[in-house]
Amino acid sequence: MRLWRKRRLLILIICCIWLCSVALIYLLIVTREDNIRDGEHQLLWWTNDMTWSYDELRHCAGETCRVTNNRQRLEEARSILFYGSNLKTFDFPLPRRGRQIWGLLHEESPRNVPFAPYTEFLQHFNYTSTFSRHSNLPLTTQYLPYASDLGMLDFYRSFEDKDVVQFNEEISTVVFLQTDCNTMSGREDYVQELMKHIRVDSYGGCLRNIDLPASLQRDYLNNLYSDELLRFLARYKFMIAIENGVCEDYITEKYWRPLMAGIIPIYFGSPSIRDWEPHKNSAIYIDDFPNASSLASHLVHVGQNKTAYNSYLSHKLNRRQPIANPKLLHELLTRKYQVNRGNQKEELSLFQKFECFMCRRTAWTRTPRTANRNHYSCPLPPAYAPLGRQKEPKFGSDWRSMMNVGRCQAQLLDSLFRANRSYTESEFERRLKQMVLQDLCN
Repeated sequence: MRLWRKRRLLILIICCIWLCSVALIYLLIVTREDNIRDGEHQLLWWTNDMTWSYDELRHCAGETCRVTNNRQRLEEARSILFYGSNLKTFDFPLPRRGRQIWGLLHEESPRNVPFAPYTEFLQHFNYTSTFSRHSNLPLTTQYLPYASDLGMLDFYRSFEDKDVVQFNEEISTVVFLQTDCNTMSGREDYVQELMKHIRVDSYGGCLRNIDLPASLQRDYLNNLYSDELLRFLARYKFMIAIENGVCEDYITEKYWRPLMAGIIPIYFGSPSIRDWEPHKNSAIYIDDFPNASSLASHLVHVGQNKTAYNSYLSHKLNRRQPIANPKLLHELLTRKYQVNRGNQKEELSLFQKFECFMCRRTAWTRTPRTANRNHYSCPLPPAYAPLGRQKEPKFGSDWRSMMNVGRCQAQLLDSLFRANRSYTESEFERRLKQMVLQDLCN
């Protein structure tokens, strides 16, 4: 009798599981049908960067979405996609429809969009794709094309070979290649101070004291990883790698390119950079030195000592384990996008991956998430490389002022988004001016 009761109980449990499964499948089907009826598969790019007519059918792992930049389709669009680098404070699709999802793609520092780092602004987006590991589609390693690039020996030159090149071609051990000479990080100020203590070969438009070969002058900015450029840079022992802005996980080609070429980066930028280095001793970090003079002394020592120099190049010299950092290796193997050395293909791939990410989220999300400050984490006020006598960079006060205005912009946008009504550029500027003059944003 007890055995029969146990069987009845087992049958009852199986039936309950079956019924729950059927109910769940039905709910998903109904949800999906509702979403389709509501036009959820229409994605609209709300950006002026696309000056051409854009209308694509995107197939994304079982989902199909139509992606367009035709603003006439705003009513039927389920998701609105924004490209952060060219956001305009007066150009948002308001009033916002109740079920519309907003997605933000922003891979750059806040120098062009000073209101981006503030919670008041970010909280109005449901999904983000930024350099931050905390965003929904992180782009932390986007500037490192392939994991194998760190260990490749295509451009690598030995310590002895670099000594010979340095002597024969009369070049420095340190190279600097930048065109932007007004950065939030005070890059140009620090390099200028470093030049007082050690020779630096500076190419590009910033602090230039030597010219690139004619073949590289034409378009090196659009060919950041060209074989010719990497081969040219590989002659040097050190490369100054200072980001234009300081944000958590904001790591650009400034860091990855010298590692690829077999040069030791002299790095300043992301406070979390050590989470991503291929080995524990992969770069020389400016933060480790009290001033440029002490850094220069360290560069002279390492540049003259083969053992010390090679200790920074385990990603080239340790052929069994070019990447010893499991976090970096896992990120490179599992990231949901693939970059290429050709910038145009890379950019298209990034946009398409974001479209597919938003397509899937749009199709299945019942309760959208809300972005927060961790999705775009930048120290405020802006941090900069340490200068002697605790000086601040030449344009430090300008950047600080710009970010303060950005705080006002974020707070005003928050107010307007909550009011959920359209507004004009002149209205926005008038109200912003009042907030700044009355010091209402601190």
